[in-house]
Amino acid sequence: MWLAAATGLALMIARARRAGGWLRGKKVKDVMVQSVTAIDASAPLTEAAEKMRQANVGVLPVIENGRVRGVITDRDLVIRAMARGSDPRSTRVAECHTSNVVCARPDWDLQEAMDRMAEHQVGRLPVVDESERLLGIVTLGSLALRAKREDETLETAKEISRRSARSA
Repeated sequence: MWLAAATGLALMIARARRAGGWLRGKKVKDVMVQSVTAIDASAPLTEAAEKMRQANVGVLPVIENGRVRGVITDRDLVIRAMARGSDPRSTRVAECHTSNVVCARPDWDLQEAMDRMAEHQVGRLPVVDESERLLGIVTLGSLALRAKREDETLETAKEISRRSARSA
């Protein structure tokens, strides 16, 4: 499964490199989503699920003492909690979140962000400052939406969809 996801990301990156223009000179801060819903590590899973529903997102950066300590995804809720019979009202986000989070810096060029996504097989990177404080999030979707040519956006969106379908 991870190989298929990595292959999809590699194809997307190869297309972007061939297209070239929209990546050149752009920084993560130019395309990141700045309005990000986050959650405290001590919150119950029910709060995480409700925040995801309200914000219509599948990932929440996990904050502890003001710093990004991980992410929790809708998949984490299902695989690490529900499938194991955890009580979502008493189980804390810290017990189920992904702690090996890969973050981006706002001054990275887009190619570096895409390379990290491919290397770590993730479609979303929290964007943090030097103190690990959350500034935003960059996603494959936000990259696709900012491509200058419509066909680049369409091809990137197709790759995102293929990767999501394979992961299910």
